[in-house]
Amino acid sequence: MTYLTLLLIAPIAVMATVHVPTKEITPGVHMPIMSIGTGGQERSAAHNITVDWLELGGRGVDTAYMYKDQGIVAKAIKDVGVSRKDVFITSKIPGCADAQNYVEQSLKQLGTSYIDLMLIHFPKGDCATAWKTLEDYHGKGILKAIGVSNYKRSDIEKLKKTAKVMPSINQIEHNILEHDDDTIACMNENNITLEAYSPLGRSGESGNISGNPVIKSVAANHNVSTYQVALKWILQHGHVLTFQSAKKTHQEGDADVFGFNLTSTEISMLDKLGKPSAPIVV
Repeated sequence: MTYLTLLLIAPIAVMATVHVPTKEITPGVHMPIMSIGTGGQERSAAHNITVDWLELGGRGVDTAYMYKDQGIVAKAIKDVGVSRKDVFITSKIPGCADAQNYVEQSLKQLGTSYIDLMLIHFPKGDCATAWKTLEDYHGKGILKAIGVSNYKRSDIEKLKKTAKVMPSINQIEHNILEHDDDTIACMNENNITLEAYSPLGRSGESGNISGNPVIKSVAANHNVSTYQVALKWILQHGHVLTFQSAKKTHQEGDADVFGFNLTSTEISMLDKLGKPSAPIVV
């Protein structure tokens, strides 16, 4: 899309300060490598979070049926005036039961005829049947891409036995101090893109990123924050991510990671900080 076209259809883009590249996660589907999250403790602020992100120039929005905010997200997109085709919406069905119903409800709540990326939120229930349902919607073009969330290697291997379409994405808790390298290896083996959630930790569960001396040293080398280093580390590994912030200034700062690159030596140092992730209890 040209700059002139942006001026004509979305005047807000003129003032945009966030410019996020995309990654092709399945043929013809280009996903912003950074999306804003609307779940967790900040779900009550979903409207302002989404509006702020879109006003800054961000175009990836991550929601889920379980967040109970999909209607709010849809209203925020409408309020900002960004064209639906210019927003990449990720949603999730809650587990593997009643998949068709949750897809249909999500489409209705989001006020859209299609969803860019639909995930199974966690591997609970008859996931082979649920995955077939997502494959059917994908085949019709209603779900442009399909994937999973919170899947370990064993879950991926089980899904492979019946899947006709491999997941484009596995959204897992992943950050510079805590990562599941065995699951990541399995994803690489199967060409599944890792999408990190809680990339800066979650309620203190994933270590002290801002106080880590190695991260602080690397940040000083580039005159950036420790959080920017933590996000850049994920992106330079070829992953994508969704992060949360209810403050517009924090959103803008966190997304300002494209003006520097970590060296191979720095990445090697940072890789060694991680520890295996604890099992996720859903």
